[in-house]
Amino acid sequence: AYHEAGHAIVASILPYADPVHKVSIISRGRAAGYTLKLPLNDDKKLQSKLEFLDDIAVSLGGYVVEKTIFGDLTTGSSNDLQVASALARDMVTKYGMSDAVGPIALEPTGGRAMFGNNVESKNYSEKTSEFIDNEVSRIMNEGYQRVLDIITENRPALDAISKSLLEKETLEQGEYEEIIRGFGIKVEKD
Repeated sequence: AYHEAGHAIVASILPYADPVHKVSIISRGRAAGYTLKLPLNDDKKLQSKLEFLDDIAVSLGGYVVEKTIFGDLTTGSSNDLQVASALARDMVTKYGMSDAVGPIALEPTGGRAMFGNNVESKNYSEKTSEFIDNEVSRIMNEGYQRVLDIITENRPALDAISKSLLEKETLEQGEYEEIIRGFGIKVEKD
């Protein structure tokens, strides 16, 4: 419950994250629960750097909450970490969204065909590879700190969402928004 509440509250507070439509602790497939966010604009095709950074933070919400509240981590965050790390790496290597690296695409969007298989080739040195890893780590650590600040500042709301999830298992958008409004969290995204 706390894990999903972490994703939800971070999404609700960050200005470029999509709004929360449902939060559930009912297991679906390999996921122990889920937070459903849907964009306000259905025909959106492009994403900005600020949106990517907020998406990374939202993905880290459950991880940070587990570590902060329980002082331990579960495997429940593994997919969240994979998604956030891949997004940070794409920002650095594909989209030119790293000030440190600059406006350069270091990795192609697809691999070259070799014997019927796609094979990714690296067009940069080991030194550049290490620099990329450091930049990805910086982005992830900054996201972690943003989430930690949000969780710390909004702990009563986090507790209330978690408690409600334990009681009801699923919160629809209206129920969820009613809870966070009670703690002064604005729900409308501009």
